[in-house]
Formats: sequence, structure tokens, C-alpha cells
Amino acid sequence: MSRALPFLVALMLSIGIASTASAQAPQPRQSIDIDRFMGRWYEIVRTPNDAQRNCHGANQTWAKRADGTFDIALYCHRDTPNGRLNTTRSRARITDPATNAKFEASFFGGIIRRQYWVIDRGDSYDWMIASTADGQFVSILTRAPNVSASRLETLRTRARQLGLRTGSMQVVDH
Repeated sequence: MSRALPFLVALMLSIGIASTASAQAPQPRQSIDIDRFMGRWYEIVRTPNDAQRNCHGANQTWAKRADGTFDIALYCHRDTPNGRLNTTRSRARITDPATNAKFEASFFGGIIRRQYWVIDRGDSYDWMIASTADGQFVSILTRAPNVSASRLETLRTRARQLGLRTGSMQVVDH
């Protein structure tokens, strides 16, 4: 029992530290016209995550539902750009009707729920910078599967200026 005590103390301290250090993404800069937001979005860069390891050509299709929620289908090819197509579906609902820029997505029939924010977007809805509400997972998406190097750098710079962590972001191949 005495050997377990230091482990338990360390665990309790780490839980306490984690719960008091509640990180948050920057607040959304603009409201969203949800009808203009629907359609296909291509991930251009993203924070690496386990769910998208070896995931190539990642894109999303957003579709509004009659009840005001919307479906987001996430697609990617596993292991190679021409590998097996993987699809993950989620249902999302707006959590901030004043801006429409914050939403909760539920996966696997609601077993997993995650808060996402659209931090910024192009005036013509041609790009968006999105993040989990805690700021841990950032992605830049565009309406086209490829952007120029200068456009990519402009969008990365914009994300940094907004206070988002961009250092570990990876380019998504299409």
C-alpha cells in the first residue's frame, strides 16, 4: 500500500492541475450564415490526432436538416492517397445561436460529444479556421482541395494572430 501512495498523490495532483488549467480557443470573430456554410470543405492543415493518423485527402460535407441540426460527414483515404475510403458521420447542433459559430458534434449515436468553434472565416465563405473549444485541435479548411503556398501561409499566419497553436499543424495531401 505504501508504494501506491506516491502514485495516487501524483494522479490526484495531475487531475487537479488538468481541471484548473481549462484552456479555451479564442472566441469566434464573425457570425455564420449557416445556409452558406453547408457543402464541401477540404482540410488543408490540421493538428495531428489519433483519429486521422494516416488519413489522406480529408474533407467534410455539411448538410442542414429540417430540425435545425446538421450532419457532417468526414471522409478520408486510409494509409495512401488512393487507399480505402473511410467515412465518419456526426450530427451537430448550434450551441451559440447569436453567432452560429459554436456547435456540438456527436459521434457514434451520441456516445462521443465534442465542442467545435469556427474561429474565423472568409467573407465569401471560401475558408474557415476551426478549433475544438479547448483550442487543442485546430484546422484550416477551404472550399477547394488545394491552395497556393502563399495562401496557405496567409491562413496559417491568420490562425497564429488569433492566438491558435499552429506549430504542430500538418499539411493534408489531396
